[in-house]
Amino acid sequence: MSDSIYKNNIGPEMGKFKEANPEMLDAWMAYHDSVFTDGALSTKEKQLVALAVAHITSCPYCIRSRTTASLKAGATDKEIVEVIYVAMRLAMGAPYAFSSIAFEAWDHMEQKVNLAEGHFFKKNIAHEITTFKEQSGDIKEPFEAFHEKTFEDGALTKKFKRGIVALACALVTKCPYCIRSCVRDGKAEGVNPQEIAETVNVSMVMAAGACWAHSSIAMETIAKAEK
Repeated sequence: MSDSIYKNNIGPEMGKFKEANPEMLDAWMAYHDSVFTDGALSTKEKQLVALAVAHITSCPYCIRSRTTASLKAGATDKEIVEVIYVAMRLAMGAPYAFSSIAFEAWDHMEQKVNLAEGHFFKKNIAHEITTFKEQSGDIKEPFEAFHEKTFEDGALTKKFKRGIVALACALVTKCPYCIRSCVRDGKAEGVNPQEIAETVNVSMVMAAGACWAHSSIAMETIAKAEK
C-alpha cells in the first residue's frame, strides 16, 4: 500500500472501480447529478450543504471536491467558513442531545430503577438537558454563545444555516433530536417541504459519497493483492 492511505491522486483507483460495473456507475451518476441541479435550493446552496456534510463524514476527498465545487458555483470564502462552523456545531449535537441518556440513567440508578426500563429515545428530554446544563456550570455560557453566533445571519442566512445545512448534518450524525429541532427552527424561518426533501437528498448523496471515494482504498488493495 502507498505510504499514505489518503493519496493526493486516486484517479487510477477510481477508474478501476468505475470500470468494474459500468451499469451501476451510470445509475449512481444519474442520481448524483440530478440531486445537484437547481431546484428549491440552488446548485451553490446544495454544494455548500454537501461541503458541510463532508466534514461530518470526515471524507478528505469529499471535502476537497465539494470545496472546489462550491467555489465554482459562486460560493465565497466566508460562506464556506460559515457552513464549516455549522458542521462543527452539529458534530456537537448528538453528544449534547444524547447526554439525556446519561442523565436518565443516573436518575434511574438514584431511584433504584432498572436501567433496562424506559426508552433511549423518548420524546421529551427537557429535564435531562436542564440537568446537563446545570452540571456544566460556567461551561454552558460559552457554548450557548457559540451556538447563537453559529446560526445568526451572516454571509449566509439563519434560515439556510439552521434549517438546511444543520438539518443535513443532523441526518448524517443520526441524531433524532437534532433532526427534529432543525425542522422546527427551519419551519419558523420559512423552510418548506421541498427544501427539506432536497436537503435530505444531498445528505444521502454525501453519505454514499464517502463510500464512493473510499472505494479507492479497496481498489488499491486489490491491485496490490493481484501482483
